[in-house]
Amino acid sequence: MNLFALTDVAGSRIIRFPLSADLQDEITTIFENQGDAFFEGVDTIVPFDGRYVPEAGELLSISDFADMDGLANAVANPLAIDQYDPALHSLDSVKALFMGRVFENNTQILVQLFERRRLIARSGLAMFFAGNQFQKMTDSGLSLDTKLLAVIEGDTLKFQSFHFARRVFELSEYFKEATNEEVSTFAEHEKLAVEDVANFLESAGPQIRKKISLISQSAVLENFTVQEIVAVATMFQFSINLSEDGRIQVPTNRTELRRLLRFLDEDYYESPLSRTHFISNSKRIAD
Repeated sequence: MNLFALTDVAGSRIIRFPLSADLQDEITTIFENQGDAFFEGVDTIVPFDGRYVPEAGELLSISDFADMDGLANAVANPLAIDQYDPALHSLDSVKALFMGRVFENNTQILVQLFERRRLIARSGLAMFFAGNQFQKMTDSGLSLDTKLLAVIEGDTLKFQSFHFARRVFELSEYFKEATNEEVSTFAEHEKLAVEDVANFLESAGPQIRKKISLISQSAVLENFTVQEIVAVATMFQFSINLSEDGRIQVPTNRTELRRLLRFLDEDYYESPLSRTHFISNSKRIAD
């Protein structure tokens, strides 16, 4: 198995690390064990939709994943990948390490997140202990993570944390924030009353935009009347103010705005047994 690095350099997106035979065997064993641990105890694969945070025993997956960086090609044709050269490549640009393996007749690409804290830089003074004494490091180095970030199987990406996966892969098309046009369209919806659309657009941060995108996808404002929305809100003791012309008043206060968006995204639910009301930070459609 060859060890590769995925970098953020456009011209040298992937580089291959030359390894001694002993080191290659050891790194291969590490990745193999981490690959096994990644799937250990997993009994449910949940299609990613941006709404659900997986629990123990679950992984998220994106089918038809576009391997735009060419990790699969690197694994299949390692000699076609540029070998690491400290004169040409900087370890500062590395954002992931990966290897390929064949598991149960399927090729898997095992991916580790690489963070700068794992970089052993040549700048400054770095030491390592060998031969009963500390010696100065004269070259750059890196250390491996203790777990995998993701596994690519065919055209499917499997992972547990979208937050960390998006640091390596371009996943915006799978969980996108609302664009300026989409935020403006939302603010101008016939069932909503926004005091200042321009200010609403300017102040809409990433979390607000994500909620707006999910609400737009669900079409909750199209599928339910204002009266139906207010009636359900009353059941949850959630206060919705209406404008003089009967539209839902969108708060200017950031905290109140987040609460309204969470309600419209159906984060509020009732326990079927105790009838207790809850707010969820994660959800998926029940089987």
